[in-house]
Amino acid sequence: MTRGRALRLARRAPVNLLLVLISAVMAYPLIIMVITAFKSNLEVLQNPTGLPHEPTVENFSTTWVEAGFSNLFANSILLTVVSMTAATVISALAAYAVVRRLTRIGSAVYLLIAAGIFLPMQLALVPQFRVVRELGLVDNYAGVILIYIAGAIPFGVFLMAAFMRQVPAEIVDAAVIDGAGYFQLFRAIFFPLARPAIATFWVLQGVGIWNDYLVPQLLLTDPDKRTLTTGVLYFKAQYLADWGNIMAAVLIMSLPVLVLFVLAQRYFVSGLYAGAVK
Repeated sequence: MTRGRALRLARRAPVNLLLVLISAVMAYPLIIMVITAFKSNLEVLQNPTGLPHEPTVENFSTTWVEAGFSNLFANSILLTVVSMTAATVISALAAYAVVRRLTRIGSAVYLLIAAGIFLPMQLALVPQFRVVRELGLVDNYAGVILIYIAGAIPFGVFLMAAFMRQVPAEIVDAAVIDGAGYFQLFRAIFFPLARPAIATFWVLQGVGIWNDYLVPQLLLTDPDKRTLTTGVLYFKAQYLADWGNIMAAVLIMSLPVLVLFVLAQRYFVSGLYAGAVK
């Protein structure tokens, strides 16, 4: 090892050590959750942070059956997928219109939409609830989906417009010369090339919808329409001191988020970078 390389490693050592410590602090609760999910309740009380002496998967079967997780899973997947699919299409079309029509009115509309990023969902929940109630969509999936779409569009437009602006003009001009129309350009060039932004949008906004508790709890009163977040809360109230079952339920709820991130991580960093530099 050369002296210069040794000096560079020595200078980076404090930063690397700090990052390792921060990572350990953030990973510790997740590790405890996984360990606890495979323990019996008696072993959890006797040895809360240690490895399980007799690992068991009974907590998962109990959680799945007692809490009706198959129905909760289906409800959460329905709300998340439908909301994010509709929000992705609408946001992509709006971002494309902003990028292709650079007028003062278009810029003003873009700023107005992007300003919705800074509006907390809790602040808009009361007027949104009144609108949903007037439409007769209380205790209806459509009302929840509409609120999720409205909340996701500002960030989606901001992120996708920033990415679509990076599409080389030469590619667009070549497609126009070949006879591509306005919507053909969107379908064949802008939308496919915006995959990193779309993946980032799904990870950040989709995880927020998947983990949301407030909107389903407020609008869905039918127990058969509960989502995972509301169902886990009722399950926790039923198994108040059974931490093995509770952690198994939380782990089951977290797995789809981890899978989504693993599948989208290929595009995630470039999508964030595109939104940051713009």
